[in-house]
Amino acid sequence: MATNKRGWHIPTITLPRIRFGSGQERKDDPAMTYYLVIVPALLLSVFGLIMGFSAQTVTAIAHGENPYTAYARPLIIILVSLVIATIVLLVPQRWLMHLAPVMFVGALGFQSLVLSPLGRSEGGNANWVKVGPIMAQPSEFLKLALIVFLGFMVSKSASKRGDWKAMSVAVGLPILTALGAVMLGRDMGTAMVVAVGALGAMWVAGLPKRWFGGLIMLAVPTMVLLVLSNPTRIRRILAILPGTSKGPDESAPEQIDHSLWALGSGGLTGLGPGASREKWNYLQAAHTDFIFAIVGEEFGLLGALGVLVCLGLLIWGMFRVARESSDLFVTIVSSGVASWIGIQTVINVLSVTGLGPVIGVPLPLVSYGGSSFLFTITAIAVVASFARARAGIWMIGRPDEASAGRDPRLAPRRRAAR
Repeated sequence: MATNKRGWHIPTITLPRIRFGSGQERKDDPAMTYYLVIVPALLLSVFGLIMGFSAQTVTAIAHGENPYTAYARPLIIILVSLVIATIVLLVPQRWLMHLAPVMFVGALGFQSLVLSPLGRSEGGNANWVKVGPIMAQPSEFLKLALIVFLGFMVSKSASKRGDWKAMSVAVGLPILTALGAVMLGRDMGTAMVVAVGALGAMWVAGLPKRWFGGLIMLAVPTMVLLVLSNPTRIRRILAILPGTSKGPDESAPEQIDHSLWALGSGGLTGLGPGASREKWNYLQAAHTDFIFAIVGEEFGLLGALGVLVCLGLLIWGMFRVARESSDLFVTIVSSGVASWIGIQTVINVLSVTGLGPVIGVPLPLVSYGGSSFLFTITAIAVVASFARARAGIWMIGRPDEASAGRDPRLAPRRRAAR
Protein backbone atom coordinates (compact mmCIF):
# COMPACT_ATOMS: atom_id res chain seq x y z
CA MET A 1 0.00 0.00 0.00
CA ALA A 2 1.47 3.32 -1.14
CA THR A 3 1.14 6.65 0.68
CA ASN A 4 1.46 9.99 -1.07
CA LYS A 5 2.57 13.32 0.40
CA ARG A 6 -0.93 14.23 1.58
CA GLY A 7 -1.33 11.05 3.53
CA TRP A 8 -3.87 9.33 1.25
CA HIS A 9 -3.52 5.58 1.23
CA ILE A 10 -3.65 4.29 -2.34
CA PRO A 11 -4.06 0.50 -2.28
CA THR A 12 -2.74 -1.81 -4.94
CA ILE A 13 -4.56 -4.77 -6.40
CA THR A 14 -3.46 -7.75 -8.43
CA LEU A 15 -5.73 -8.68 -11.33
CA PRO A 16 -5.90 -12.25 -12.64
CA ARG A 17 -3.62 -13.08 -15.58
CA ILE A 18 -4.88 -14.55 -18.81
CA ARG A 19 -3.80 -18.13 -19.43
CA PHE A 20 -3.66 -19.78 -22.81
CA GLY A 21 -3.71 -23.35 -24.01
CA SER A 22 -0.25 -24.15 -22.69
CA GLY A 23 -1.35 -23.16 -19.20
CA GLN A 24 1.64 -20.84 -18.86
CA GLU A 25 1.13 -17.36 -17.48
CA ARG A 26 1.21 -14.63 -20.08
CA LYS A 27 4.10 -12.19 -19.77
CA ASP A 28 3.15 -8.54 -19.94
CA ASP A 29 4.92 -6.25 -22.39
CA PRO A 30 4.48 -2.68 -21.12
CA ALA A 31 5.87 -1.12 -24.31
CA MET A 32 3.49 -3.14 -26.50
CA THR A 33 0.54 -2.08 -24.36
CA TYR A 34 1.56 1.56 -24.68
CA TYR A 35 1.79 1.43 -28.48
CA LEU A 36 -1.42 -0.58 -28.67
CA VAL A 37 -3.16 2.50 -27.27
CA ILE A 38 -1.18 5.16 -29.13
CA VAL A 39 -1.01 3.76 -32.66
CA PRO A 40 -4.77 3.05 -33.21
CA ALA A 41 -5.62 6.45 -31.71
CA LEU A 42 -3.30 8.24 -34.12
CA LEU A 43 -4.54 6.24 -37.11
CA LEU A 44 -8.17 7.01 -36.26
CA SER A 45 -7.36 10.69 -35.72
CA VAL A 46 -5.71 11.02 -39.13
CA PHE A 47 -8.49 9.08 -40.82
CA GLY A 48 -11.13 11.17 -39.03
CA LEU A 49 -9.33 14.29 -40.24
CA ILE A 50 -9.59 13.09 -43.84
CA MET A 51 -13.21 11.99 -43.53
CA GLY A 52 -14.19 15.24 -41.81
CA PHE A 53 -12.81 17.23 -44.72
CA SER A 54 -14.49 14.94 -47.25
CA ALA A 55 -17.90 15.17 -45.56
CA GLN A 56 -17.90 18.92 -44.87
CA THR A 57 -16.89 20.08 -48.33
CA VAL A 58 -20.50 19.96 -49.50
CA THR A 59 -21.70 22.15 -46.64
CA ALA A 60 -18.94 24.66 -47.34
CA ILE A 61 -19.72 24.80 -51.06
CA ALA A 62 -23.44 25.19 -50.32
CA HIS A 63 -22.60 28.28 -48.25
CA GLY A 64 -20.44 29.71 -51.03
CA GLU A 65 -17.19 29.09 -49.15
CA ASN A 66 -13.89 27.62 -50.22
CA PRO A 67 -13.89 24.11 -48.69
CA TYR A 68 -10.16 24.32 -47.99
CA THR A 69 -10.27 27.59 -46.09
CA ALA A 70 -13.53 26.58 -44.39
CA TYR A 71 -11.78 23.53 -42.96
CA ALA A 72 -8.96 25.63 -41.49
CA ARG A 73 -10.83 26.28 -38.23
CA PRO A 74 -11.70 22.63 -37.43
CA LEU A 75 -8.18 21.65 -38.53
CA ILE A 76 -6.70 24.06 -35.99
CA ILE A 77 -9.02 22.67 -33.29
CA ILE A 78 -7.89 19.12 -34.05
CA LEU A 79 -4.20 20.07 -34.07
CA VAL A 80 -4.57 21.97 -30.78
CA SER A 81 -6.36 18.92 -29.33
CA LEU A 82 -3.44 16.70 -30.32
CA VAL A 83 -1.00 19.11 -28.68
CA ILE A 84 -3.06 19.07 -25.47
CA ALA A 85 -3.22 15.27 -25.58
CA THR A 86 0.57 15.12 -26.02
CA ILE A 87 1.04 17.24 -22.89
CA VAL A 88 -1.41 15.07 -20.94
CA LEU A 89 0.51 12.02 -22.15
CA LEU A 90 3.57 13.24 -20.22
CA VAL A 91 1.73 14.20 -17.01
CA PRO A 92 2.42 11.94 -13.99
CA GLN A 93 -0.46 10.15 -12.33
CA ARG A 94 -0.12 12.08 -9.08
CA TRP A 95 -0.93 15.34 -10.87
CA LEU A 96 -4.12 13.86 -12.24
CA MET A 97 -5.20 12.70 -8.79
CA HIS A 98 -4.67 16.16 -7.33
CA LEU A 99 -6.76 17.70 -10.13
CA ALA A 100 -9.60 15.15 -9.98
CA PRO A 101 -11.93 17.07 -7.59
CA VAL A 102 -11.33 20.36 -9.43
CA MET A 103 -12.04 18.70 -12.78
CA PHE A 104 -15.32 17.22 -11.58
CA VAL A 105 -16.63 20.41 -9.98
CA GLY A 106 -15.55 22.44 -13.01
CA ALA A 107 -17.24 19.97 -15.38
CA LEU A 108 -20.51 20.17 -13.43
CA GLY A 109 -20.38 23.96 -13.52
CA PHE A 110 -19.65 23.91 -17.24
CA GLN A 111 -22.54 21.49 -17.85
CA SER A 112 -24.96 23.71 -15.91
CA LEU A 113 -24.36 26.49 -18.44
CA VAL A 114 -26.64 24.69 -20.93
CA LEU A 115 -29.56 26.14 -18.94
CA SER A 116 -28.13 29.66 -19.02
CA PRO A 117 -28.44 32.19 -21.84
CA LEU A 118 -25.23 30.70 -23.20
CA GLY A 119 -26.95 27.35 -23.81
CA ARG A 120 -27.85 26.24 -27.33
CA SER A 121 -30.15 23.46 -28.53
CA GLU A 122 -29.59 21.07 -31.43
CA GLY A 123 -31.80 18.13 -32.35
CA GLY A 124 -34.13 18.83 -29.43
CA ASN A 125 -31.34 18.57 -26.85
CA ALA A 126 -29.94 21.55 -24.95
CA ASN A 127 -26.40 20.20 -24.81
CA TRP A 128 -24.25 23.01 -26.21
CA VAL A 129 -22.72 26.17 -24.81
CA LYS A 130 -21.73 29.11 -27.01
CA VAL A 131 -19.23 31.67 -25.78
CA GLY A 132 -18.43 34.16 -28.53
CA PRO A 133 -17.28 32.22 -31.60
CA ILE A 134 -16.65 29.07 -29.55
CA MET A 135 -19.31 26.34 -29.45
CA ALA A 136 -18.65 23.50 -27.00
CA GLN A 137 -20.43 20.44 -25.65
CA PRO A 138 -19.71 20.35 -21.89
CA SER A 139 -20.98 16.78 -21.44
CA GLU A 140 -17.87 15.53 -23.27
CA PHE A 141 -15.67 16.99 -20.54
CA LEU A 142 -18.00 15.61 -17.87
CA LYS A 143 -17.44 12.05 -19.13
CA LEU A 144 -13.72 12.26 -18.47
CA ALA A 145 -14.00 14.27 -15.25
CA LEU A 146 -16.48 11.81 -13.72
CA ILE A 147 -14.34 8.74 -14.45
CA VAL A 148 -11.20 10.37 -13.05
CA PHE A 149 -13.10 11.54 -9.96
CA LEU A 150 -14.53 8.06 -9.36
CA GLY A 151 -11.03 6.61 -9.52
CA PHE A 152 -9.87 9.21 -7.03
CA MET A 153 -12.75 8.63 -4.61
CA VAL A 154 -12.57 4.82 -4.64
CA SER A 155 -8.78 4.87 -4.27
CA LYS A 156 -9.10 7.20 -1.31
CA SER A 157 -11.67 5.02 0.47
CA ALA A 158 -10.70 1.58 -0.85
CA SER A 159 -10.97 -0.06 2.55
CA LYS A 160 -14.71 0.75 2.60
CA ARG A 161 -15.57 -0.75 -0.80
CA GLY A 162 -17.89 -3.26 0.86
CA ASP A 163 -19.75 -0.57 2.83
CA TRP A 164 -22.75 0.48 0.73
CA LYS A 165 -23.33 3.65 2.77
CA ALA A 166 -19.78 4.88 2.21
CA MET A 167 -19.84 3.94 -1.47
CA SER A 168 -23.23 5.60 -1.93
CA VAL A 169 -21.59 8.89 -1.01
CA ALA A 170 -18.22 8.29 -2.68
CA VAL A 171 -19.55 6.73 -5.90
CA GLY A 172 -23.34 6.86 -6.14
CA LEU A 173 -23.73 10.57 -5.45
CA PRO A 174 -21.21 11.74 -8.09
CA ILE A 175 -22.73 9.42 -10.73
CA LEU A 176 -26.30 10.54 -10.04
CA THR A 177 -25.22 14.19 -10.00
CA ALA A 178 -23.46 13.83 -13.35
CA LEU A 179 -26.40 12.00 -14.94
CA GLY A 180 -28.84 14.59 -13.60
CA ALA A 181 -26.70 17.40 -15.02
CA VAL A 182 -26.67 15.75 -18.47
CA MET A 183 -30.41 15.05 -18.42
CA LEU A 184 -31.09 18.71 -17.66
CA GLY A 185 -30.34 19.15 -21.35
CA ARG A 186 -32.56 16.15 -22.24
CA ASP A 187 -29.60 14.35 -23.84
CA MET A 188 -30.44 10.72 -23.10
CA GLY A 189 -27.85 9.33 -25.52
CA THR A 190 -24.97 11.05 -23.75
CA ALA A 191 -26.42 10.07 -20.37
CA MET A 192 -26.31 6.41 -21.44
CA VAL A 193 -22.64 6.74 -22.40
CA VAL A 194 -21.84 8.45 -19.09
CA ALA A 195 -23.65 5.72 -17.14
CA VAL A 196 -21.92 2.83 -18.92
CA GLY A 197 -18.52 4.50 -18.57
CA ALA A 198 -19.07 4.95 -14.83
CA LEU A 199 -20.35 1.39 -14.38
CA GLY A 200 -17.41 0.02 -16.35
CA ALA A 201 -15.07 1.86 -14.02
CA MET A 202 -16.87 0.59 -10.93
CA TRP A 203 -17.10 -3.03 -12.13
CA VAL A 204 -13.32 -3.47 -11.73
CA ALA A 205 -13.14 -1.42 -8.52
CA GLY A 206 -13.87 -4.39 -6.27
CA LEU A 207 -17.40 -3.38 -5.28
CA PRO A 208 -19.80 -6.23 -4.44
CA LYS A 209 -21.20 -7.54 -7.72
CA ARG A 210 -24.72 -7.95 -6.30
CA TRP A 211 -24.99 -4.17 -6.18
CA PHE A 212 -24.87 -4.03 -9.96
CA GLY A 213 -27.91 -6.29 -10.24
CA GLY A 214 -29.89 -3.83 -8.14
CA LEU A 215 -28.67 -0.93 -10.28
CA ILE A 216 -29.85 -2.67 -13.43
CA MET A 217 -33.26 -3.28 -11.90
CA LEU A 218 -33.53 0.44 -11.20
CA ALA A 219 -32.04 1.55 -14.52
CA VAL A 220 -34.38 -0.40 -16.81
CA PRO A 221 -37.70 1.13 -15.62
CA THR A 222 -36.04 4.56 -15.47
CA MET A 223 -35.01 4.27 -19.13
CA VAL A 224 -38.50 3.10 -20.09
CA LEU A 225 -40.06 6.13 -18.39
CA LEU A 226 -37.60 8.49 -20.09
CA VAL A 227 -38.42 6.98 -23.48
CA LEU A 228 -42.18 7.16 -22.91
CA SER A 229 -41.92 10.80 -21.86
CA ASN A 230 -40.61 11.89 -25.25
CA PRO A 231 -42.52 11.31 -28.54
CA THR A 232 -39.31 11.45 -30.59
CA ARG A 233 -37.73 8.67 -28.54
CA ILE A 234 -40.88 6.55 -28.88
CA ARG A 235 -40.84 6.99 -32.65
CA ARG A 236 -37.18 6.00 -32.90
CA ILE A 237 -37.72 2.87 -30.80
CA LEU A 238 -40.77 1.83 -32.84
CA ALA A 239 -38.77 2.30 -36.04
CA ILE A 240 -36.54 -0.69 -35.23
CA LEU A 241 -39.14 -3.02 -33.72
CA PRO A 242 -40.40 -5.83 -36.01
CA GLY A 243 -43.91 -5.21 -37.29
CA THR A 244 -43.97 -1.52 -36.37
CA SER A 245 -41.92 -0.14 -39.26
CA LYS A 246 -43.45 0.42 -42.71
CA GLY A 247 -40.11 0.19 -44.46
CA PRO A 248 -38.36 2.89 -46.49
CA ASP A 249 -40.53 5.40 -48.33
CA GLU A 250 -38.67 6.33 -51.52
CA SER A 251 -40.81 9.44 -51.96
CA ALA A 252 -39.87 10.73 -48.50
CA PRO A 253 -36.84 8.76 -47.25
CA GLU A 254 -35.70 9.22 -43.66
CA GLN A 255 -32.20 9.65 -42.30
CA ILE A 256 -31.68 5.94 -41.67
CA ASP A 257 -32.77 5.15 -45.25
CA HIS A 258 -30.03 7.36 -46.68
CA SER A 259 -27.56 5.82 -44.26
CA LEU A 260 -28.36 2.28 -45.41
CA TRP A 261 -28.22 3.35 -49.07
CA ALA A 262 -24.77 4.81 -48.47
CA LEU A 263 -23.52 1.62 -46.84
CA GLY A 264 -25.06 -0.54 -49.55
CA SER A 265 -23.69 1.48 -52.47
CA GLY A 266 -20.16 1.25 -51.08
CA GLY A 267 -19.92 -2.48 -51.73
CA LEU A 268 -16.66 -4.21 -50.83
CA THR A 269 -14.12 -1.51 -51.67
CA GLY A 270 -16.23 1.66 -51.86
CA LEU A 271 -16.76 4.40 -54.42
CA GLY A 272 -13.43 6.02 -53.64
CA PRO A 273 -12.24 8.83 -51.33
CA GLY A 274 -14.47 11.90 -51.69
CA ALA A 275 -16.89 10.14 -54.06
CA SER A 276 -19.81 9.84 -51.65
CA ARG A 277 -23.18 10.81 -53.10
CA GLU A 278 -25.22 10.76 -49.87
CA LYS A 279 -23.13 13.55 -48.32
CA TRP A 280 -24.56 15.98 -50.91
CA ASN A 281 -27.25 17.11 -48.49
CA TYR A 282 -29.15 13.82 -48.65
CA LEU A 283 -27.88 12.25 -45.42
CA GLN A 284 -28.28 14.55 -42.42
CA ALA A 285 -25.34 14.76 -39.98
CA ALA A 286 -23.16 13.02 -42.58
CA HIS A 287 -20.00 14.53 -41.09
CA THR A 288 -20.90 13.94 -37.42
CA ASP A 289 -23.12 11.15 -36.10
CA PHE A 290 -23.44 9.37 -39.47
CA ILE A 291 -19.82 9.58 -40.61
CA PHE A 292 -19.62 5.78 -40.48
CA ALA A 293 -22.11 5.58 -43.34
CA ILE A 294 -19.88 7.85 -45.47
CA VAL A 295 -16.89 5.67 -44.57
CA GLY A 296 -18.77 2.64 -45.83
CA GLU A 297 -19.82 4.44 -49.01
CA GLU A 298 -16.36 5.77 -49.89
CA PHE A 299 -14.18 2.93 -48.59
CA GLY A 300 -16.62 0.01 -48.68
CA LEU A 301 -16.95 -2.89 -46.29
CA LEU A 302 -13.17 -3.23 -45.98
CA GLY A 303 -12.78 0.40 -44.92
CA ALA A 304 -15.63 0.20 -42.41
CA LEU A 305 -14.20 -2.99 -40.91
CA GLY A 306 -10.77 -1.35 -40.77
CA VAL A 307 -12.18 1.47 -38.64
CA LEU A 308 -13.87 -1.01 -36.32
CA VAL A 309 -10.67 -3.05 -36.01
CA CYS A 310 -8.71 0.08 -35.03
CA LEU A 311 -11.33 0.98 -32.43
CA GLY A 312 -11.31 -2.60 -31.14
CA LEU A 313 -7.51 -2.57 -30.78
CA LEU A 314 -7.68 0.78 -28.99
CA ILE A 315 -10.26 -0.50 -26.50
CA TRP A 316 -8.33 -3.74 -26.00
CA GLY A 317 -5.15 -1.76 -25.34
CA MET A 318 -6.86 0.31 -22.66
CA PHE A 319 -8.22 -2.80 -20.97
CA ARG A 320 -4.69 -4.22 -21.07
CA VAL A 321 -3.50 -1.12 -19.21
CA ALA A 322 -6.14 -1.80 -16.55
CA ARG A 323 -5.33 -5.49 -16.32
CA GLU A 324 -1.56 -5.07 -16.10
CA SER A 325 -1.62 -2.36 -13.44
CA SER A 326 -1.57 -3.02 -9.71
CA ASP A 327 -2.73 0.53 -8.95
CA LEU A 328 -6.45 0.83 -8.25
CA PHE A 329 -6.71 4.38 -9.62
CA VAL A 330 -5.13 3.34 -12.94
CA THR A 331 -7.36 0.28 -13.22
CA ILE A 332 -10.56 2.25 -12.60
CA VAL A 333 -9.78 5.14 -14.95
CA SER A 334 -8.51 2.90 -17.76
CA SER A 335 -11.55 0.61 -17.58
CA GLY A 336 -13.91 3.57 -17.43
CA VAL A 337 -12.45 5.25 -20.52
CA ALA A 338 -12.42 1.94 -22.40
CA SER A 339 -16.08 1.33 -21.47
CA TRP A 340 -17.00 4.88 -22.53
CA ILE A 341 -15.39 4.58 -25.98
CA GLY A 342 -16.64 1.01 -26.40
CA ILE A 343 -20.32 1.73 -25.69
CA GLN A 344 -20.22 4.93 -27.75
CA THR A 345 -18.86 2.97 -30.71
CA VAL A 346 -21.54 0.29 -30.34
CA ILE A 347 -24.37 2.84 -30.08
CA ASN A 348 -23.14 4.79 -33.10
CA VAL A 349 -22.69 1.72 -35.33
CA LEU A 350 -26.08 0.28 -34.34
CA SER A 351 -27.73 3.62 -35.12
CA VAL A 352 -26.05 4.00 -38.50
CA THR A 353 -26.79 0.42 -39.59
CA GLY A 354 -30.44 0.51 -38.48
CA LEU A 355 -29.93 -2.24 -35.89
CA GLY A 356 -30.61 0.21 -33.07
CA PRO A 357 -32.52 3.46 -32.59
CA VAL A 358 -30.99 6.70 -33.80
CA ILE A 359 -29.59 8.06 -30.55
CA GLY A 360 -27.17 10.69 -31.79
CA VAL A 361 -23.70 10.03 -30.41
CA PRO A 362 -20.52 10.53 -32.48
CA LEU A 363 -18.12 7.81 -33.58
CA PRO A 364 -15.03 8.27 -31.35
CA LEU A 365 -12.13 10.10 -33.07
CA VAL A 366 -13.73 9.76 -36.53
CA SER A 367 -16.85 11.95 -36.33
CA TYR A 368 -16.40 15.64 -37.03
CA GLY A 369 -16.66 17.65 -33.80
CA GLY A 370 -14.27 19.74 -31.77
CA SER A 371 -15.53 19.00 -28.26
CA SER A 372 -15.93 15.29 -28.86
CA PHE A 373 -12.48 14.92 -30.41
CA LEU A 374 -10.73 17.08 -27.80
CA PHE A 375 -11.96 15.23 -24.73
CA THR A 376 -11.90 11.77 -26.32
CA ILE A 377 -8.27 12.08 -27.39
CA THR A 378 -7.44 13.62 -23.99
CA ALA A 379 -9.05 10.67 -22.19
CA ILE A 380 -7.06 8.26 -24.33
CA ALA A 381 -3.90 10.24 -23.54
CA VAL A 382 -4.64 9.85 -19.82
CA VAL A 383 -4.74 6.07 -20.20
CA ALA A 384 -1.68 6.10 -22.44
CA SER A 385 0.20 8.08 -19.79
CA PHE A 386 -0.37 5.22 -17.35
CA ALA A 387 1.03 2.74 -19.87
CA ARG A 388 3.90 5.10 -20.69
CA ALA A 389 4.90 5.38 -17.04
CA ARG A 390 4.79 1.61 -16.58
CA ALA A 391 6.94 1.13 -19.69
CA GLY A 392 9.59 3.39 -18.17
CA ILE A 393 9.34 6.03 -20.94
CA TRP A 394 10.15 9.63 -20.01
CA MET A 395 7.46 11.62 -18.17
CA ILE A 396 7.34 15.16 -16.79
CA GLY A 397 9.02 15.37 -13.42
CA ARG A 398 11.78 13.44 -11.82
CA PRO A 399 12.03 9.85 -13.08
CA ASP A 400 12.03 6.89 -10.78
CA GLU A 401 15.68 6.19 -10.04
CA ALA A 402 14.96 2.47 -9.83
CA SER A 403 13.75 2.30 -13.41
CA ALA A 404 15.22 5.33 -15.18
CA GLY A 405 17.08 4.35 -18.33
CA ARG A 406 16.18 0.69 -17.97
CA ASP A 407 14.03 -1.48 -20.23
CA PRO A 408 11.08 -2.48 -17.96
CA ARG A 409 10.87 -5.85 -19.73
CA LEU A 410 14.29 -6.82 -18.35
CA ALA A 411 15.02 -7.70 -14.77
CA PRO A 412 17.25 -5.20 -12.96
CA ARG A 413 20.87 -6.15 -12.69
CA ARG A 414 22.18 -7.17 -9.32
CA ARG A 415 25.27 -5.50 -8.02
CA ALA A 416 28.21 -7.78 -7.57
CA ALA A 417 29.20 -8.43 -3.99
CA ARG A 418 32.46 -6.80 -2.98
